[in-house]
Amino acid sequence: MGRWRVLSDSVLGLVFPQHTICPICGKKANEVKEKGLCRDCVTRILAVSRSEEVCPRCGFFTAGEACPNCRYWGDSNLKVGSVVPYDGIFREMIHELKYNKKKENALPLGYLMACRVKEMGFEAAFEAIVPVPLYIGREAERGYNQSLLLANVIADELHKPIWKEALERSHFHHTQTALGRKERLENLAGAFEFAGKEKKRYESVLLVDDIITTGATLLSCANALQKAGVLKVYGIAWAAGYSIKMMKRLAGNSFYHGEYR
Repeated sequence: MGRWRVLSDSVLGLVFPQHTICPICGKKANEVKEKGLCRDCVTRILAVSRSEEVCPRCGFFTAGEACPNCRYWGDSNLKVGSVVPYDGIFREMIHELKYNKKKENALPLGYLMACRVKEMGFEAAFEAIVPVPLYIGREAERGYNQSLLLANVIADELHKPIWKEALERSHFHHTQTALGRKERLENLAGAFEFAGKEKKRYESVLLVDDIITTGATLLSCANALQKAGVLKVYGIAWAAGYSIKMMKRLAGNSFYHGEYR
């Protein structure tokens, strides 16, 4: 395991060069310990999902209110975790990864996602990691799949194989941005198909996506996997939707008010 870890770290170092300062708070290199983050920021970021009420089914930050997010999921047994609310510096970091080719952001974000998987007790429950695929035209335009970059980091941290070819996106309908929760689910129904050609099949997997809003993407992926014989599907996303009530409680949190920027 030791030699494999050294090789793996070397490969990740080529893809994701280490930050010389923490990208959250700007601490210098000698204080940056955790995949490009300082330990103080790691602790503070993970404390958000520990201290706030999060839907155990879809990762939505509810502030103790009834979750509006997964009520259209039906009887799906998909369980999803998230690290932070989709706002503030956390939104900026994932946008930089997705749209501005800042691929090095995948290293700290993926590391924190792996930490959240451990905290939720998912780690021992799945055999392999499945990144959510992009539509082929979108991936060609962007040059990479951000979910795969995140999955690579999570797999390295949790010592799990990646089942990269398990899914493919079979069609791309309208953009999800202007659609409501129910319409998003309908828009993505059947959008993903099982494509695994490997002899090795897994009975339990962890889906990796960057953002969960309604969960329509992860739900469609989970349905395709379960039709192909996967028995248990879990999910992890960097950021999730949130209750306005919760954001009012976080009004003094510097992650959401640019104190470090």
